Amino acid sequence: MPFDLTIVTPEGEAYRGSVERVVLPGSEGEFGVLAHHERFLSPLRVGPVEILTAEGSLYAAVADGFAEVDGETVTVLVDSCELEHEIDAARADCARAAAQAYLDKAAGNDDPDRYRHFEAALERARTRIAVSRRKRQ
Repeated sequence: MPFDLTIVTPEGEAYRGSVERVVLPGSEGEFGVLAHHERFLSPLRVGPVEILTAEGSLYAAVADGFAEVDGETVTVLVDSCELEHEIDAARADCARAAAQAYLDKAAGNDDPDRYRHFEAALERARTRIAVSRRKRQ
């Protein structure tokens, strides 16, 4: 039985549709949602989202945010969301390399906020690369 999924970023709606299941990257681990799921609110971490529709699976890369599950609807509010077909794998690989180079050079001896910024950038880039590879499978 399908339910409504909406993924929203600060730039606007990234996805809206009727889905059979969604698997989200919760802060404590991945979790799946089906229709009539118990209501809850969960923080999300950077990671892949699997969206199962009647037509098949679709993947997205999301950044930190929250998911609100309400039995008949799931609303995801995240800092960013890229659907698999929107990801530029070469650009993501450049971002990964730049973040990794900074982290290798700094080795924790730099400004802690800046170091965390590059750690987060590396995680986002790795997620985008992994999701972009799914579209070729």
